[in-house]
Amino acid sequence: MVADLFEPPADPLIGRTLDGRYEVLERLGVGGVGIVYRGRQAQLDRFVAIKVLHQEAAAIPEWRERFDREAKALSALAHPNIVPVTDSGVDRGVPYLVMELLQGRTLADLIAEGPLPLWQALDIVCQTLRGLAFAHDRGIVHRDLKPANVFLQALSDQEDHVRLLDFGMVKFLEGSGSRDPLTRVGVAFGTPAYISPEQAKGSPVDARTDVYAAGVLLFELLAGRRPFVSESQEGYLGAHLTQPIPSLQTVRPGLVAASSFQPVVNRAMAKESQARFKDAGALLAALEAVIAKLPAGAVSRRPSRARKKKKPAGARSPSRRGSRFWSRAIVLATVVAGSAVVATYLRRDRAKSVQTTARPAEPPPRPAVVAESPPKPALPAEPLPNPTLSADSPPKAALPAEPLPSPAAATEPAPAPAPPLPAPTAAPTSAPPTPPAAAAPEPKEPVAKEPAAEEPAKNAEEPGRESSASDPWQEAVPHALRPIRDRLERGVHLSQRALVPVYTFAHQNPGDPRPWLLLGHAYAQLDWYSDSVDRYRHAHHTDPASRGDPQMLADLLKAAAHPVAGRVAARAITEIYGADAIPDLEKTIEDRAGDREATARLTRLRDSLRR
Repeated sequence: MVADLFEPPADPLIGRTLDGRYEVLERLGVGGVGIVYRGRQAQLDRFVAIKVLHQEAAAIPEWRERFDREAKALSALAHPNIVPVTDSGVDRGVPYLVMELLQGRTLADLIAEGPLPLWQALDIVCQTLRGLAFAHDRGIVHRDLKPANVFLQALSDQEDHVRLLDFGMVKFLEGSGSRDPLTRVGVAFGTPAYISPEQAKGSPVDARTDVYAAGVLLFELLAGRRPFVSESQEGYLGAHLTQPIPSLQTVRPGLVAASSFQPVVNRAMAKESQARFKDAGALLAALEAVIAKLPAGAVSRRPSRARKKKKPAGARSPSRRGSRFWSRAIVLATVVAGSAVVATYLRRDRAKSVQTTARPAEPPPRPAVVAESPPKPALPAEPLPNPTLSADSPPKAALPAEPLPSPAAATEPAPAPAPPLPAPTAAPTSAPPTPPAAAAPEPKEPVAKEPAAEEPAKNAEEPGRESSASDPWQEAVPHALRPIRDRLERGVHLSQRALVPVYTFAHQNPGDPRPWLLLGHAYAQLDWYSDSVDRYRHAHHTDPASRGDPQMLADLLKAAAHPVAGRVAARAITEIYGADAIPDLEKTIEDRAGDREATARLTRLRDSLRR
């Protein structure tokens, strides 16, 4: 009885079924105004995340309105880098949201392990900015961007797929459809360590408020600590209002291109909002421009993403125990091998003493003649899909008995291509490796490697592009891809879940570019241009002849006119089509004559292809 007095009271929601559809199983986390539970959707027998308002907050009309506003905001934000809301409702006075149940951890958990490598920090920031830019384009400001609201979802082909969480502080921009945005002047909302100066003063906010928080996040991931450190809320507010932005080079000496990143951070974290980037899309474009000029080795993904964690005091290193075991095993194997050699020698010597005639030993076989022309170098290996640019691969299915499709198919990682078999005879060690068996079919003309960012025009001069192009859809369309292609041709916008079979087919058929072509077309229809370009480039690397796809160039030209995706799309067009794209490019320039910025971007691309 005495022990029961100190135990927390049982959660009345656990075991309850909301609206007869969602069974509440266990509590996952508690926020300032809400609680997140793990639940199960009875009809589909799948696990979901359920967010419920605290009873005290549910009784306050303003917080009820905020909760309803979050549901409205998230239901309108269908983007790979934003967690989707699938349902919402009120059950006996309890407002709730139903979201996808994610597997992974928050960015705050990752930061706690120590400074991130540059490539990982930039990958996470760019994904975050893509999701934020999508919200800004639809007139929505997050207002509480921080590492705890950046979830790193673990997918089968990408460990850190960013999903933005908690739009509870969201504010609709003027003219976006909300005439009463529950924001009172003089009231500060946000997290002190990431709050903007205008939030600290209780002034009106807009997209540049999120830009400031993103600048703080960018500084923290690059430098390994926050720009301002304080032990109190007042200290943080004062720092954001008055203190200058620290130097990245001073905080983290040795950071690659710190002087190039510093102007981006300074502008994003400007004290006056008018001096910042206008929105997350503009910040992303500036950051990608800096990344494009970095050495390739500085931002390339490392083979292993494992990071050292602190060991408890007194713990023995398993690697040391393993190395000691193998050392002993090697010594023992050496002794045994030596004994075998001695025994063989003694037996052979004894045999010679009784032999009358000895047959001369046959000469060793002559090595095979090596071809005069060295084998073609292998194309650079590329993961499925490329996680560095962006990854929209559907989430790893953590839900049992998922209706679309079977979980085993959806979560099975891409099979690694078989390594090339060694030649039957000795070959020079300096010869480059042969391409793996699962690589794309060899074209008639030489295939150029992916160009460096600072030399995009080299591929444009390569001859024989037209002869290497063919429409991959002239062959019979696989059964798994046929319904997806039919729906896309009818102009249907497909969800991530509807594209699961395409990713599954791509993983099972790594030499077929058609699933990546479908994904590029699907994302272009959703205006996810950066992701569309990434998929089209993947298709081209799988089979260079896929440049003959009738939709690829049209979608890449649309992306080239976009303020955020324009730069990466221009590089893709240069790499894949070169000067062959000029006729279609000139027609696009004529069609976009009313858009001065888009026309200027397309004109610059055309001029670079002509050189």
